[in-house]
Amino acid sequence: MSEYQNHIRQTLEGQYEDPSEDLGMDAMRWTPAPVSDNVTDEEMSTAAETAHALLDRAADAYLSLLNSVLGDGTHHMVASASTPHGELIEGQRLTVVGEAVIIDEAEAMRVCAVLAAGMVGCATGGLVVRTFAPDGSESVRGWAVRNFWLRPLTANDIRQAYSVEPVTGAPLTPEPGVTYRQAEQVPRPQAEAQPGSGSTGRTAPRDNRPPNRRN
Repeated sequence: MSEYQNHIRQTLEGQYEDPSEDLGMDAMRWTPAPVSDNVTDEEMSTAAETAHALLDRAADAYLSLLNSVLGDGTHHMVASASTPHGELIEGQRLTVVGEAVIIDEAEAMRVCAVLAAGMVGCATGGLVVRTFAPDGSESVRGWAVRNFWLRPLTANDIRQAYSVEPVTGAPLTPEPGVTYRQAEQVPRPQAEAQPGSGSTGRTAPRDNRPPNRRN
């Protein structure tokens, strides 16, 4: 387990919840790629369009997870990405009670940005969620970023990630009272109408706000 993966584990265990600590933009800074005079305006436009598309896809995955998978409880969520420019990590804590969601929107945006970074072809990414359920139970599950979406990890995948000391490789004692769960499938959004199907082939813009902020 790498050092940053251990940081994910500790974050989910509540060891980095100091309100004075900023897990924000400093962790999001990438080393700029060398500037080339050979980059055309068309290439720059294509890169910008790709970035926007990945952010949209990451937001879709995040909202689908929030609305269809997480369930009631307090959730400690950490997204990570390994890129050619370094490691990215962002975390947030949110609470779901029925249709109500207590969430920091700025944190949610940063988590989506890291998921989008993990969707780039030369990068890898993942999302781990530790859930404190209303009945007092505590569980951990995770998803890997593959093929531009969140793919569920098995209970054994998560258990192994939490069972090794990152520096020495020595086995760790399992956390008492914690269940390592098989993650659920994250539903994809409904497909847009196809041209010639009787509709215009266009859909209304997605409402990317949490359910409790929608009109």
